[in-house]
Amino acid sequence: MLLRRKGYKLPGLLGVLLVATLGCFGLIMYLQSTSGTRMYQFLYWDIFLAWVPVFISLLMVALTKLRNAKAKNILLFFAAWVWLFFLPNALYLVTELLHAFRFYDVNPDTRFWLNTQFWLIVFTSFSAAGIGLFLTSLCVLVIHRMLRKICSGWLAWGIALVMLLLTSIGVYIGRFARLNSWDVLLQPLVLLADIWRWVIYAGDKLHLLSFSWLVFGMALIFYLFIYISLNED
Repeated sequence: MLLRRKGYKLPGLLGVLLVATLGCFGLIMYLQSTSGTRMYQFLYWDIFLAWVPVFISLLMVALTKLRNAKAKNILLFFAAWVWLFFLPNALYLVTELLHAFRFYDVNPDTRFWLNTQFWLIVFTSFSAAGIGLFLTSLCVLVIHRMLRKICSGWLAWGIALVMLLLTSIGVYIGRFARLNSWDVLLQPLVLLADIWRWVIYAGDKLHLLSFSWLVFGMALIFYLFIYISLNED
């Protein structure tokens, strides 16, 4: 089976990530109880959405086992598009680092780094970002391995890079346009209008490109680390 081949450690890594996710939830609950607020309440939903493309990628692996070639191809085609639209939700968790600065009001006259809650907020944000990077890489890794079975290695790599780039742009759309994956269906005209504005106006275009390339570079480096670590070649 694709996920259990020799040297392919995805099931174990997914188990570790599940434990890490539960640990992140524990940090959120602890922060909420100590602060008396609903701090990071939104992160429960964001992390759940980050796991959605993982479930879809595993479903796609299962679909490759169907014997009916026509049904398999149709289902894989639609599943691939849904997967691509939801994949940015995983990488989006990297931008949750922003909230480490939003939730803690740093007083320049105090040694804020001695405050335990400051570090709890930082570690919670960092945990979410790390989970997002791992989930993104593992999702792309599963699809990359599937592509290598049906096309050349170079083409598979090219598609993987395009997927990471599109995902990075999707993170920009989620963070700055505040649109969600399902808005592709619910508000396609709004999404297209925003993209058109970013393409036309120099300031918006520069912001889109600079942010997306930064996220892409980080995601690519992390993906290469995961790829090499799992001895995919």
